[in-house]
Amino acid sequence: MKKLIVFVLSAFLIASCLPQNLQVPQSPLLSVLERKSGLIAYMGADGNVYVSDQAGKKLQQLTKDAVIPKNQGDPFLIYQYLTWSRDGSQLAFVSVNSDGTQAKSKLMVANMDDNSVNAVYTSGSEHPVYLNWSPDNANVGFISTNVSNQNLILQSVPSKGGDRTILDTGAPYYWSWAPDGHEMIVHAGGSANSTPEHIAFLNVGSKDITEQVLDSTAPSSQAGTTQAFQAPAWSPDGSHIALARTVDKENQIVITDSTGENPKKVGTFTNKTAFAWSGDSTRLAYLDSTQALDAGTLGSLHVVDLETSKETVKDGDILAFFWSPSGKEIAYFILFQANSNSSGGSSGSTQTTPQFVLDLNVLDVTTGESRELFKYRPTQQFLSVLPYFDQYHQSVTIWSPDNNNLVLSFIDDSGNPGIAVVAASGKLEPRILTQGYLAFWSWK
Repeated sequence: MKKLIVFVLSAFLIASCLPQNLQVPQSPLLSVLERKSGLIAYMGADGNVYVSDQAGKKLQQLTKDAVIPKNQGDPFLIYQYLTWSRDGSQLAFVSVNSDGTQAKSKLMVANMDDNSVNAVYTSGSEHPVYLNWSPDNANVGFISTNVSNQNLILQSVPSKGGDRTILDTGAPYYWSWAPDGHEMIVHAGGSANSTPEHIAFLNVGSKDITEQVLDSTAPSSQAGTTQAFQAPAWSPDGSHIALARTVDKENQIVITDSTGENPKKVGTFTNKTAFAWSGDSTRLAYLDSTQALDAGTLGSLHVVDLETSKETVKDGDILAFFWSPSGKEIAYFILFQANSNSSGGSSGSTQTTPQFVLDLNVLDVTTGESRELFKYRPTQQFLSVLPYFDQYHQSVTIWSPDNNNLVLSFIDDSGNPGIAVVAASGKLEPRILTQGYLAFWSWK
């Protein structure tokens, strides 16, 4: 055993001395001996929900009844929107069950301490499409469709079960919890048959839900195209709120105080933006897009140190980013389109099917240096998250709590979905965890 430990430690030492962009294969023993950090929730290749550590151990199968449809119109039971509570003790997700004509949705909460899984919300007409836990881990906030599909409903339900609370409506709808869980800052409306686009405080800390529209930070929009930002962002320490607005035809990213007053410009953008705070609230990162997209942003990455006003810029078609828990690094994804030829029936003709490739990089925000980790084809489930990363950044993470690893959802050369653990150092090759479509790390 001592020889095995020496072997693994030697592998660590060799990896630390490698030149940049050179990776070595992982020893099979590394996953056994390395310190574990948090848990990974994933949707397996069979459609069911699982939880394990980064070595694939401590495996819990939370569901066993998933049915993936083979053809359109077939009955199905699928699971979606895996979302950890902030303390890592609970996992929320959604089940959608259809007999081929009608669908029923359930919001499920799994308790990691006693392995229980309970439905806390059920509906045949309102289908949850995004989850975000309250900071105190007691309630699950969620967006659902309504019967007409013309509006979205913001709701909250206790994680232990109980009556739901309808908080607000609008389409589209984005929000950020205040760290104390008593307020939200929302950016909602603007679509046809919805309320006008507005930014507002939503007081949810009492039985009387109240809304206060912010006049001093009028929302930024591009007339006739898409909204110029999606999700507002409350800083983790609760002192500031990040928003976007237009002043004298200049698109600005601003931070306000916790009351929405005293806006301060921290950056500008060309067409559309998305932003997120570092965990220590000292930096704000944002994308500057020159393209008008229906959803999401594609452009250069800017990181602003709010204490020194120093700005670091990474150019490229960057689609999304996720801060490390420490706030010292950012994982960002550059989007590429590759064409794949596939045969087209008995005639032998071929057709070109567009495929997307992600280039994962990690930026050290102190030095401004980046390192490439992995180029890969993502699963459709993960790719669909990235245009809305500014909202998902507040509810899920791909980083391990100790900042050492990331979890990715990919498609291999044979077309099979997989879950991989990737060392943030960039010195080790990715380690395949299991087959699956989508995975997120717990916060703790």
